[in-house]
Amino acid sequence: MASEIEARVLVLYTGGTIGMLKSEGGGYAPHPGFLASNLRSQARFYDPAGESVFANSESVGAFKSWSASRSRSGASTPTPPHLPPEQDPTALRVETSDGHIYVHSLVTPRFAQGKRVRYAVWEYENLIDSSEIEPSDWIRIASDIERNYHAFDGFLILHGTDTLAFTASALSFLLEDLGKTVILTGAQIPLSQLFTDAVDNLLASLAIAGHYLIPEVLLVFDNMAFRGNRCIKASSEDFHAFQSFNLPPIAEVGIDIEVAWSQVLRPGPRPFRVHKKLCADVATLRIFPGITGAAVRAFLSASGGIRGAVIETYGAGNAPRREELLSAFREASERGVVLVNITQCPTGAVASDIYATGRALAAAGIVSGADMTTECALAKLSYLLSKPELSPDQVRKLLSQPLRGELTPSAPVPTYSSPHDVDTRLRALFSQLIECAPPQQRAAAHKAVRPQVTAGDPVLPPEYSATWPATLADEEALKAAVMPYLLSQAASQSTDLLRTLVASLDTPALPPVTSQLTSTSSSTLALPSLLNEAAQTTLQTPLHLAVLAGNSPNVDLLLSSGASVHVRDAHGHSPLFYAVRHGATSVDEARKMVVSLKAAGAHLGELELETGAVGLEVCKAGKAAEPAIRDLWVEAAGEEGVKRAKAALAALVGVS
Repeated sequence: MASEIEARVLVLYTGGTIGMLKSEGGGYAPHPGFLASNLRSQARFYDPAGESVFANSESVGAFKSWSASRSRSGASTPTPPHLPPEQDPTALRVETSDGHIYVHSLVTPRFAQGKRVRYAVWEYENLIDSSEIEPSDWIRIASDIERNYHAFDGFLILHGTDTLAFTASALSFLLEDLGKTVILTGAQIPLSQLFTDAVDNLLASLAIAGHYLIPEVLLVFDNMAFRGNRCIKASSEDFHAFQSFNLPPIAEVGIDIEVAWSQVLRPGPRPFRVHKKLCADVATLRIFPGITGAAVRAFLSASGGIRGAVIETYGAGNAPRREELLSAFREASERGVVLVNITQCPTGAVASDIYATGRALAAAGIVSGADMTTECALAKLSYLLSKPELSPDQVRKLLSQPLRGELTPSAPVPTYSSPHDVDTRLRALFSQLIECAPPQQRAAAHKAVRPQVTAGDPVLPPEYSATWPATLADEEALKAAVMPYLLSQAASQSTDLLRTLVASLDTPALPPVTSQLTSTSSSTLALPSLLNEAAQTTLQTPLHLAVLAGNSPNVDLLLSSGASVHVRDAHGHSPLFYAVRHGATSVDEARKMVVSLKAAGAHLGELELETGAVGLEVCKAGKAAEPAIRDLWVEAAGEEGVKRAKAALAALVGVS
């Protein structure tokens, strides 16, 4: 039965506002035992027998039956006898660093998504305010998840809000090859208060952790689930305290829970494990007007022991170009200090090649951190520098590529507007396609296709060599890049091949919802946009190429699929121009294409008439005594258009 479907979630309560009580001195402070007791007393969080009003409110009939049974039985439902945890069959075993313990489990009423969530609240012995969190606490949390990884379906960490984004970022790197959902949440107002955001944050977190396999570290707040390493705390007063400016939410909780599956990270290709070390010799330096080279040099001095620093710069990654500053950065970089450039703006990314100031920083050895947050960049730097097998150059390279979806690649795949030759672009595309293949095929492909490594480019360990594409959205980007080429090739060839490609793009990229227990937001790769993207240096679309090949069935298929008749190539010509000109090869095939294109709204452009291109073709048809072709030009441009075209040609060649 659906009511018997349960998910198991381990809740680690580390401290924070969510479980605080007002102290004798008047301020809020964590209090041992309060959180679990409060949750146990609320039916929305604890209803083992399914006898609460929440469990019997799905219909009027259910509520009337529940009310009548309570009236007949008298008082409230008798409390089950209290048993020691080790004797309680509903207690959950939790592994700790000191051995296992048994924790009384709490079980929710059945969520609308279909499951009851059974969860154990493991309260840390020393509850801490999040402003006092240390890297050692992050390693402990990660280790506790590792010990209990196989026993629970998901994990929920209750944490203070001040450093919640720091913890989320750190855990995203420490939890390597994560395959289950890990959620961090907290509250702006304690659960002990009547009006609080703690209830919504807890219920949303339990629902997501219990129903959805999202193999990454999420931060849930105010009915939004964000990728943890993309968040910052944006407000100390609003319930909408956290924002992810450069990546939309992974899930939204409303009438239903909508998950952006195309953005969800892939599960790790290797068994889950925890990295249990972080480098403490990292820091942040915020650039400000008037900052001196002496201050930077002192901050990065060898005596200070700094191994890595996050440099917070202006705008798109800019800073003063004074030589005293640049030389201080250059000296530190040459000494092996890893410097990463992060913008001070909450929205946007570092683009070191736009301005001369940004280029100067890059030349001084500061690597771009793209659109990483400061919290994430600091955690990533600490994580990478703690790996002794990585050299400073390898760390610099890894900082600029996504490991846990923490940054947006500036150009994940080359576009067809690239100035590079076709062979170069296709080689890059197919090297990315290899990474989409199953592991055994990928290994074989890598033997045949060896990526070119430029001189001085550090070679990364195999663990980091295949990080893209990381999400279905990345696969969509790859598909969007390679499909125009495939469509263009098929447009001039087999109709069956073209129909297959079009059909593959005209269906949802994700499977439809097949169960009441899941809710997905399917996305479709925009077919019309791909059909109208030029894959040739001549800027000719698949419709141009189908017309040039005289393939009228393909023309009809492309038009019915959303191909535009108005796109013009590098010569300024529309598909209609080439369709009429094809009359020199086959009048009948040309007429079919002209009729179809005109029916779709095609017309010759003013430039085609004014530059003499149409006039020249009309004159050629007249000299060759081919009235059928002239008639096609009249059908395409009209009698008045043909007269204008001939007059324009005469003016160009100086004939009165």
